[in-house]
Amino acid sequence: MLKQLIIASLAITSVAATSAQAQETRSVKVSVAGIDTRSESGAHILLQRINVAAGTICSPTPSNALQRHEQFEPCVRKVTQRTVAKLNYPMLSALANTGDGGAQLASAK
Repeated sequence: MLKQLIIASLAITSVAATSAQAQETRSVKVSVAGIDTRSESGAHILLQRINVAAGTICSPTPSNALQRHEQFEPCVRKVTQRTVAKLNYPMLSALANTGDGGAQLASAK
């Protein structure tokens, strides 16, 4: 029951300088072709791909370390967590929940 592509699309909300909220939805396709999501190594590869895609969704990366820590990294973690939760692949979920897999996990929106 492997899918050819996973589409990770999440609404990212940002507050403009005028305090008005602007909502933008971005999507990134993540290929799962040739990955056995039931194996630990396959789940690890998929988690890394999802994490990279989350970085694209949350871009641009701030050059300021404090902004990266307060805005970008939490966004990447949340997008990654939401995508993993939506996919509902047990091995992927288990790997993401342990913090292993090379992905930094947390929350967005």
